[in-house]
Amino acid sequence: MGTTNTRYPVATSASSLVRRTTLGIVVAIAASLLVLGAVTLLGVDLGVSGPDSPFAAGPTVASIVVAGAGAAVAYAVLARVTARPTRNFVALAAVVFVAMLAPVLLVAPSMGVSTAGQTVLVIVHAAVAVPLVAVLIGAVRF
Repeated sequence: MGTTNTRYPVATSASSLVRRTTLGIVVAIAASLLVLGAVTLLGVDLGVSGPDSPFAAGPTVASIVVAGAGAAVAYAVLARVTARPTRNFVALAAVVFVAMLAPVLLVAPSMGVSTAGQTVLVIVHAAVAVPLVAVLIGAVRF
């Protein structure tokens, strides 16, 4: 593989990747909890509630941590095997984001999630995906 110049610096060490992943996860958790908090304050009828709801903080945070770890592994693999890991990772992240919308649209209604709840789930997915990808690829640095 040849050297390519990218707009965003590829994480060259495990510690750099872990730092980026951790920051991305923290920002994604804050963003999603902010969205869910705003929805709660506004009193939006999501259709479901309780600890097993897709809107509960526990499952949301756990899902974000798993998503962040998976994203870091995917990015690390792409950095090793492709000449353009950032571009390929962003493309992969877009495909995964669209695929993750399928359960929101197809399964959530059978769980009792209202249309407003589905909209909130899409917003939460975006609130997780955007900062996680942006921090992981180095587009945003803290």
